[in-house]
Amino acid sequence: MRLLVCRIAFPFLANQLSVISVDLHKEENRSNHWTSEYEIEHLVIRRGQAFEMTISFDRNFDPEIDTITLQLVTGKRPQESKGSVRRLVVHKELYHIDRWCAQLKDIGDKTANIRIMTRADAIVGQYGMWVETLTKTDDTVFHVRHKCDEAVYLLFNPWVPEDDVYMELEEEREEYVLNETGAIWVGNWRRFGPVHWNFGQFEDIALDVALYLLDKAELAPTARSNPVQIVRTLAAMVNSNDEDGGILEGRWTRSYPHGSTPPTAWTGSAEILEKFVENDYQPVKYGQCWVFAGLCTTLARVLGIPTRVITNFESAHDTDASMTIDFHYNEDDEPVDYLNDSVWNFHVWNESAFRRPDLPSGNDGWQAFDATPQEVSEGVMRCGPAPVNSIKKGDVYMLYDLPFVFAEVNGDRVYWVVQKDGTMKADGVSKHCIGKHISTKAVGSDERVDITDTYKFPEGSEDERKCVLKANKFSSRKDHNIYDKKMEADVSMKLTGSSNMDILVGEDATVTLEMANISTETRTLNVVMCSKMAFYTGITFQDIKTEKFAVTMEPKSEEKVTMIISQKDYLDNLVADGAIKTFVKATVAETQQLFVDFDVIDFVKPDMNVEVLDDPIVMNEDFEVKISFANPLPIPLKNCHFHAEGSAIHSHSHRHRGNIGPNKEVSAKIRVKATRYGRRKLIVNFYSEQISGIRGYAFINVKKYHPKQKEEGESESGDEKPDVAMETSGDN
Repeated sequence: MRLLVCRIAFPFLANQLSVISVDLHKEENRSNHWTSEYEIEHLVIRRGQAFEMTISFDRNFDPEIDTITLQLVTGKRPQESKGSVRRLVVHKELYHIDRWCAQLKDIGDKTANIRIMTRADAIVGQYGMWVETLTKTDDTVFHVRHKCDEAVYLLFNPWVPEDDVYMELEEEREEYVLNETGAIWVGNWRRFGPVHWNFGQFEDIALDVALYLLDKAELAPTARSNPVQIVRTLAAMVNSNDEDGGILEGRWTRSYPHGSTPPTAWTGSAEILEKFVENDYQPVKYGQCWVFAGLCTTLARVLGIPTRVITNFESAHDTDASMTIDFHYNEDDEPVDYLNDSVWNFHVWNESAFRRPDLPSGNDGWQAFDATPQEVSEGVMRCGPAPVNSIKKGDVYMLYDLPFVFAEVNGDRVYWVVQKDGTMKADGVSKHCIGKHISTKAVGSDERVDITDTYKFPEGSEDERKCVLKANKFSSRKDHNIYDKKMEADVSMKLTGSSNMDILVGEDATVTLEMANISTETRTLNVVMCSKMAFYTGITFQDIKTEKFAVTMEPKSEEKVTMIISQKDYLDNLVADGAIKTFVKATVAETQQLFVDFDVIDFVKPDMNVEVLDDPIVMNEDFEVKISFANPLPIPLKNCHFHAEGSAIHSHSHRHRGNIGPNKEVSAKIRVKATRYGRRKLIVNFYSEQISGIRGYAFINVKKYHPKQKEEGESESGDEKPDVAMETSGDN
């Protein structure tokens, strides 16, 4: 405690009012502000909502001669002109909900109970607090200043309508602010499933790291009241590409250096944040899109911003602001990979919900933003926030980065022939192949919700085409007239095969082109089929097989051609997160009708069983978990690891298994500990050099006390759970 006494005239020291202690009523205030789950020890409250404190003095407070002033300060260089210093004189009058103020609620024996109101647009962050007392008698003035030992953390408040992040429905606030775990959809547009993720926003490290990133980015205090600037900063600071002190380094390769963590190994955000701090705030290695999005969810939710994870299947990466997705092949119909824009099997980003007073009306609500390093925005590797309403309407001139996001979900694919002299000509356009099954987790369950209609009108509809043409007016290649080419189409073609079926890794796969000549004339088709090993980003790294077919079709006839991809064709090139990408191009000689299509063969992974062996599970006591699955491959799995993490489960676990034999059953036991009681989710992941993404989880009911230690009649704060110990599931 620091005590400053200003004495004007000769005083009697007994008249000064000195602060003995300050009680911030943390339990009650945190309960009222929906922050009870935060593990950080200080008071955590939300802006635009009152909180209470009690001050104890060395004598009774006398409102006739004593005045109390509270001072709250935030930032490295706080000053009143910037709003980072707030001086509140305590009055008896009612407080105002639209301003900072302090009300004297009642006076006790050497105490004063005070209610403090913060503005709903206050700066978010850590505040220090001082209590000043001023005592005036006839001939004496005493001024005493007391610094509170504890900090106050002020967050965004989705519960009050005056805050820009206000969310009307309670069940949505529970999901997008308070839920510690979630599901992120991965796979391809034909076959996809959830990756369960531990956001862990209430763990003590999360809030400190979120505020550290704002400091490291040198975000001005006044900007820290604005959710637009907060999420734009998080999008930049979650990745480390700009050498700006960001958290996570991205990497998309066939293998990863020893001592690093492959992206497919992570099961949650908390361990990544802990590694970041433990390594003296150096980037953690490595992440990919769903990991970046999981981290952003954690850091936005811990600050009080409603946030969710979004997955877009067949997600385009436009590299030149054309808002088209360019694919090139040579005169022999072979893909020219190095010239192509990529189309990811899936890409994951975030949405946060808030108002956009910086934009015209109609742009409030969900805002898309992305920390995965793809393209720079205003010189920094980040994307958004972009209002989803404007993405849908093709209003790509709005802030921020709408052209890039529009192309991800609704760009048209343009095919270019690269001639021998290097010149190119547009050969066709596919209008309905980008942006499929845009997905997020349902409110209150782990089910998938399709939100494609929030990003674009129905494919092929008049409204959808109008929006594409509107966006094309702002394209870097608007003078190419790619939509002018017309062609006759009297042969219908459809790509089928293994991509429509559940193919286990290690089985043979097929690619089939089905053709129907609906004309009254003979048609001759040249068909090229290629298969390559590829990352989920669409980037290929190994050719597998190419076959060419010449097909003559009689009028009103049907034909099909098939390429078989055997196990021996791909097994030696199998990598943990790889898939087979297929490309089919068919040309009708008589009409020059063009058919181009792509598909992905993602192999089905085996199920993992997660079994909790101990019962009951008690807070702060170790418990054992058994994990088991079968190696589906006829080859050994090398460099195998199990990984476990969960909400309020701090002892993150790795278990190295070395190699696992061909087609062998495997099991492992790990010990973990829950640090908070209630219903918790434990997420387990397996990865190796040959296969990854084998996942499972278990819901666990953690008791506050061991039954034999629990006092007679004592309840667990109303949270007594049923006797059912767990639910388990695999993710595959």
